Amino acid sequence: MFLKTLTWFVMLQCYIIATLYQFATCEEQSVHTMTGTLQPESEDSETIQSARKQCAHFINGVPGIPGIPGSPGPMGPAGVQGQHGQIGSKGVKGDLGPHGQQGQNGVPGSPGPRGEKGDTGQKGEGQIGQKGVQGKPGPQGDKGEPGLKGSTGQHGLTGPNGQQGQPGQQGQPGQQGHKGDKGQPGKTQQTNQIAFSVSRTTSLDRVSQHTPVTYQKIHTNMGNGFNITTGKFTCSVSGVYFFMFSAIRNNDNSLFLCLMKNDEKLPCIYVNHSANRNFGSASNSVIIDLQHSDEVWVRLGSGYALYSSGNEYTTFTGYLLYENA
Repeated sequence: MFLKTLTWFVMLQCYIIATLYQFATCEEQSVHTMTGTLQPESEDSETIQSARKQCAHFINGVPGIPGIPGSPGPMGPAGVQGQHGQIGSKGVKGDLGPHGQQGQNGVPGSPGPRGEKGDTGQKGEGQIGQKGVQGKPGPQGDKGEPGLKGSTGQHGLTGPNGQQGQPGQQGQPGQQGHKGDKGQPGKTQQTNQIAFSVSRTTSLDRVSQHTPVTYQKIHTNMGNGFNITTGKFTCSVSGVYFFMFSAIRNNDNSLFLCLMKNDEKLPCIYVNHSANRNFGSASNSVIIDLQHSDEVWVRLGSGYALYSSGNEYTTFTGYLLYENA
């Protein structure tokens, strides 16, 4: 707005100055006309005509001050877009020109002449050097170690067999010898078959004293040597026997079993109680010599217990290997 006002003010100042200048020029021309200063022949000149027009403006009145330019009007609507011009037709493609003729191959050049062989150089004339003086013989070396003993040579070939001699004459029959002593009686074949195998089907709680282990189930009892009531085997045939026993502890007590011959303690088994293992099993075996009426049985130690069930974890086995002579 400020710039617009400033422009209007400058234009007003220029207009006032131009008006005053024209007014002064008109008065000067009027004086010349009235005094006769201007020549008549020059009245039709362009200068006189311009002066007369300017003076007429002053006689008729000075034009008013130009008004302030108004705001630009709104932009008019866009014109309708013209239609696209038609695309010109494509020109016809001209025919290909004919191929030019292939030029002829050039004539190969002739090989150049072979150069002459150079002259052989002269042999050098070097003199043969004189033979050097022979050196003195070196000191004698140490005596070497004796060599290894050679391997034994191969055996010589066996000579041919000699001719077989003629059979000798049959000798006279000898005298009849004395009758020999009577030999010892031979061993008779074993006829006794003794073997047993039993198992316990129930547990045995902790005992307060040494207790024989009894068994409820008999698998084998050849020779009827095992007593199911006492849990003991009684020897009826003297000889060498094999025995084996096994058991499993319960989850609250340790296990300590010993194989007994009469009142003699034989190999034992022991399973310690452990909080990390609910059960633990063990077994042992032995071969012993028994005489008639010896008893063999399994003893549970005082303060210990064992576990068993229908799975028969606790067992006792024995059999005769051979009889004594």
